[in-house]
Amino acid sequence: LSLTGEGVQARRAALARVDSAESWLHRTELQVAHAARSSYVDAVVALRVADVAEQGLELATRLHAAVLKLHDEGEASMLDVNLAQLARAQAASRLLAARESEGELLAVLAGLIVQGLTRSSLIADLDALAPAPSSPSPVRSDVVAAEASLLAAERELTTQRAASVPPVGLGARVETQGGVTTVGPALTVELPLFDRNQAGRGHATGQVRVAEARLAETRAVAATEQVTTRDRDALAQETLRSIGADPIEAAIMALASVESGYLAGEIDLTSTVLLQAQILDGEIAVVELEGHVARARLDLLLATDDTALLGGAR
Repeated sequence: LSLTGEGVQARRAALARVDSAESWLHRTELQVAHAARSSYVDAVVALRVADVAEQGLELATRLHAAVLKLHDEGEASMLDVNLAQLARAQAASRLLAARESEGELLAVLAGLIVQGLTRSSLIADLDALAPAPSSPSPVRSDVVAAEASLLAAERELTTQRAASVPPVGLGARVETQGGVTTVGPALTVELPLFDRNQAGRGHATGQVRVAEARLAETRAVAATEQVTTRDRDALAQETLRSIGADPIEAAIMALASVESGYLAGEIDLTSTVLLQAQILDGEIAVVELEGHVARARLDLLLATDDTALLGGAR
């Protein structure tokens, strides 16, 4: 029996470690959900960029055919034919590069969700992937875990201090002498002269200092991430609103206007190629912007321990 409560303190330290593990488990669940959703966003963005690249190849193919027809009619030079052919080759290269990136990101996502994927199996809804904040936690779970780890370390130090005094042994003594049996209580006491658990106390003290440092680091990182992700999310949402409604549709209409202008003889080939490239680059930039907006929202949800990452359920 410990006269200093060593066993009680050890139990309290173990309970604190359990609390820390539970909080870390919840934080890990959020991190895994964040990683899966972010990977899904990347795959959707890559798919939509590939769609734009495919649209560009279709435009370049039609333009090349139109230039060939005009050349046969004596209305276009060989330089125009070569320029249209190069524009088509560039569009094909962009499409193949986009498809390569799409395939790589689909493979990454498939590894996270452990399910085979094709481009047709993705739901290209970034708003659903990055939902609005719903239930942010006042204290992040990794901070709670670090606090519980410090408490466990402090209780372990108390346990090691209690172990400086050896336990007292209680039992029964039985002696037989001359046919007479004597039964009585037994008490065993060890007097520590040199070993007062210095090693155990020293190790526990070091663990307390480590836990204090980790708690301070975790709090600082959490506070910084919450401030920066709120600012980035606000900026992302405002930027998305500022470009107006349905910019992709506007880009499609602009491409159709440029193509019609060339066929009507109102725009020369060089201007047509450059304008189409600029519009397609702008369309890709819009798609990538939407991806940045979604990732900013996901980072905010993770920074605030929002269970919206888990679909509202822990």
